[in-house]
Amino acid sequence: MLLSSTIGGAFNSLWVYTSGFDKYEVASEMELSDAELKRAAQELIAYFNNPNQKYLDINVTYDNGHTGPLYDLDDIAHMKDVKGLLRLNYWICLISAVYILFYAVMLWWKDRVKVSWELARGAWCGGLLTLGLLAFLGLFAVTSFDWFFTKFHETFFPQGNYEFSPYDHMVVMFPQDFWADAVLLVGLVVVVLGLLVAGAGWLILRNLRRREETLPLV
Repeated sequence: MLLSSTIGGAFNSLWVYTSGFDKYEVASEMELSDAELKRAAQELIAYFNNPNQKYLDINVTYDNGHTGPLYDLDDIAHMKDVKGLLRLNYWICLISAVYILFYAVMLWWKDRVKVSWELARGAWCGGLLTLGLLAFLGLFAVTSFDWFFTKFHETFFPQGNYEFSPYDHMVVMFPQDFWADAVLLVGLVVVVLGLLVAGAGWLILRNLRRREETLPLV
């Protein structure tokens, strides 16, 4: 849930897009104003969250006054697949959240005395597991990001609509380094969340043990 919710948050964060545009000087590369790029990012976010919009349709006005589509047909087809993956990510997040809630309710219904212990252990172990998983993925991505980037696209875009010209608008707007930054950001956020969850579980377990030790013997 931590990973899927963070990925969803990154795709919906206007700051992620605009900071990447600024860092890689996308406005000058594409001869677009910052305002036009920001509007394009807002429309892209809206597209990802609109289940009734099948294809992306963004028009921009360039610095020379010409107005036209931002993406070509190959870009639009690729974004359609990206949207499908993001929707799958939303479902993973929702199912995970529902499972956690169901698990907590069942624990409370089965044994109200032990529910705090079980939830605290779950938070402690789940947080550590998250950190371990992110450490493995982070090390793998840092040492072999190019390979990871290629294999990811080969797996989730088997039809091959992920290979574009270096001058394609999608590549200019979202270069590979942009995605490397995004992966790093998501990883750092998930690490912080994992630490918070594990830390909360550890503190609750410690307090429960102390409370149990101070209970009078009957």
